[in-house]
Amino acid sequence: MQNLDWQFRFCGLTYNNNDILNCTQAGLLCTNALMILNRPRFLSKYGLDDVNNMGCAPSEKPLKYQAVGLLSAVQYLKVPVIALNCITMVFELLLGGS
Repeated sequence: MQNLDWQFRFCGLTYNNNDILNCTQAGLLCTNALMILNRPRFLSKYGLDDVNNMGCAPSEKPLKYQAVGLLSAVQYLKVPVIALNCITMVFELLLGGS
């Protein structure tokens, strides 16, 4: 069996394949967590369910608008995230987990 360990050098730092795979899996896990939120139900607790009716200009509360925008944007990533989940599962099966 071949040795699947490799290293990646970037900006003078050396990364192993497990480091990159673990970071990718963590990002995918966070994206999955954002995708399963029911946006209207979650945001209505904080009065953010209707961005147009928040009663202030977007420049006054930029972090809130960015959070609502992130939750809205993640909903468009469903198909790519499903594909990345499948690829990640295949890598985990082939490499034996990390």
